[in-house]
Amino acid sequence: MRRGRVVVVVVVLLVTMTSGCAWWGERSGTTKGAVYGTGAGAVAGAAIGGALGGGEGAWKGAAVGAAVGALSGGLIGNYMDRQKRDMEKVLANQDRIEREGDTLRASLSSDVLFESGSARLQTGADTKLLQIAEVLQRYPRTYVDVTGNTDNRGTESYNQNLSERRAQAVRDNLVKAGVDGSRVSTRGDGERNPIAGNDTATGRATNRRVDITIRPDEGLAQEQRKVDEGAPSPAPEEPH
Repeated sequence: MRRGRVVVVVVVLLVTMTSGCAWWGERSGTTKGAVYGTGAGAVAGAAIGGALGGGEGAWKGAAVGAAVGALSGGLIGNYMDRQKRDMEKVLANQDRIEREGDTLRASLSSDVLFESGSARLQTGADTKLLQIAEVLQRYPRTYVDVTGNTDNRGTESYNQNLSERRAQAVRDNLVKAGVDGSRVSTRGDGERNPIAGNDTATGRATNRRVDITIRPDEGLAQEQRKVDEGAPSPAPEEPH
């Protein structure tokens, strides 16, 4: 049983140590998911193996559990990482995309999409949204939340209405380009969530944005839970 305990302790220490260091913060979601999955799988495998076959069973169980855990931890992580890379290829320099856990958050500059005070898409904006729509269609197992944001010029009620109309305009364009409408929801946050100061022109331009939040749908989340519990699950479809 001693070797089984050793491998479990080592894996648990690995997960604990990496979670707190700077290097760990820079790893991709796939890498993090695989490490967490490895640790969980090793612990579960060692416990089962020890119950069935003593010390040797714990050692083998930990090894098998680690391999299965690595695959399970990377299920959603790999899917979202690939989608993030594809999205980065179509976003402009003034746009941003980041990943927070299993969620992607893209911020599109409103100055590129809309004229000041307008919710009508500018010429050329539909080309950008068409490219985004093509990426979303390659990864159909996600929900998409579109949120409009404004700077603080104008009244609060005006900005709220403008942000809602801009979010709706982006949604309508994505759906027109082929994205399933049932995947896409909208809301307007008005001037409530600035990400820069409104006291400069640059800051106000940064705050005038449309955010697109992409998260796994329930089907993909259920598959992840099943794999975490030890049931086999097919990998997400490759984009086409």
